Amino acid sequence: MPIRFKKSLRNLRFLDPTQGFQEHVSSFEFRLDPLTRRRSRVTALKFRLLKPPDLGAVIDKSTQRPCPFCRQNLETMTPKFVPDFVPDGRIAAGSALVFPNFMPYDQHNAIAIFSTEHFIGLSDFSESQIVDGLLASQKFFHRVSQANGKNKYFCVNWNYMPPSGGSLVHPHLHLMADKEPSDHHALLLRRGKRFWKKFNVNYWAALIEEEKKRGIRYLGETGGVCWLLYFAPKGMMFDVMGIFVENQSILNATTDQFRDFASGLRRIFAYLVQNNLHSFNLAIFSGLNGKDHFWTHARLIPRFTIPPIDTSDVSFTGLLHDESLAIIRPEDVCKELKPYF
Repeated sequence: MPIRFKKSLRNLRFLDPTQGFQEHVSSFEFRLDPLTRRRSRVTALKFRLLKPPDLGAVIDKSTQRPCPFCRQNLETMTPKFVPDFVPDGRIAAGSALVFPNFMPYDQHNAIAIFSTEHFIGLSDFSESQIVDGLLASQKFFHRVSQANGKNKYFCVNWNYMPPSGGSLVHPHLHLMADKEPSDHHALLLRRGKRFWKKFNVNYWAALIEEEKKRGIRYLGETGGVCWLLYFAPKGMMFDVMGIFVENQSILNATTDQFRDFASGLRRIFAYLVQNNLHSFNLAIFSGLNGKDHFWTHARLIPRFTIPPIDTSDVSFTGLLHDESLAIIRPEDVCKELKPYF
């Protein structure tokens, strides 16, 4: 099997002040991402947030200024697309609406809102709300592709609540479409193609097959979407991957497949709430039509601040060394999360 789950164990000896300075051995792992070969550091601290964050205070603070995504401000406070790109100014799909990002950082950068409510708790998202947001995003990507076929790299991103970097509480997605992918997206595409040429098999198909056999990180399927804990996590707590099976591009995803994805997300949301986690980052990386070496897939990592002084869960290891630090083994998370599937 071409998938290699490569890791190495490290031990550190020290005299533990909590045990009368008796010698203690602490262990951690270096894990290599099976595709990108990027390294993650994994330890097992059994860290748990003992109580949920004070969401009421966050929501109250968010209402001290007008929210541009709320119904009463939407028309006057959000931008519109130029007429030759979107004649109606904005793109609608069910409860969702897409419009340009007021502070763009990509050639085609847009915002998709999918709720009239200012705040939705993780337990309260409906499948239809999430599906509408994804369908509206897909319509935007189709419009970009039709305008210029060179803009073929698409990514859906979600910062939920402030620990994730989300500056507005109102649920919304960030849509990126350009003729060049982000650095990480480009790495996935490049390595996926290399894996295909070397082993004559799609990496994500091989990953699913191998994780099903092992069972220690495999969560299950919701229709056409397969879910697993990733071997070399990018997040401090854990890293869930949702794979759109046999889907080359988000342009081709069906409403049913988006519904399957939303169903899986809601199961993860339930687990997050149970563990007092109320923020996350999510990205859906799209492949290219006609290219069998890449399957559209998502990564979700929870975000949180560490008590007692609300320390960030991102440190120098991730930002400056490009190596993630995980404090819980994916295999341990899988035991807890799998029953939700």
